[in-house]
Amino acid sequence: MDEREEKYKIARKRAKDKIAFLRHLVTYIIVIAFLAVVNNMTWGGYQWWLWAALGWGIGIVSHFFQVYAFKGSLFEDKMIERELEMMDGNEKDYRK
Repeated sequence: MDEREEKYKIARKRAKDKIAFLRHLVTYIIVIAFLAVVNNMTWGGYQWWLWAALGWGIGIVSHFFQVYAFKGSLFEDKMIERELEMMDGNEKDYRK
């Protein structure tokens, strides 16, 4: 596989990851809004939907960091470069 195909493969994976995050976020917004409406129409006292929003929100934040902050970041690129150098330069160091 040449370099252009490899870059395309990586770009395609990153694009799919970003689309998956956006779908996750839209689903979260719709479901949490629905739960808030149900809670306030049936029992306006205790706001139990906030617990679902908080729990799922932690997952959304984690997904965001996975897709945007760490995937394809400068940190990841440097680590990959370092690992490739170790693999090419000294097989003994690579096994550590």
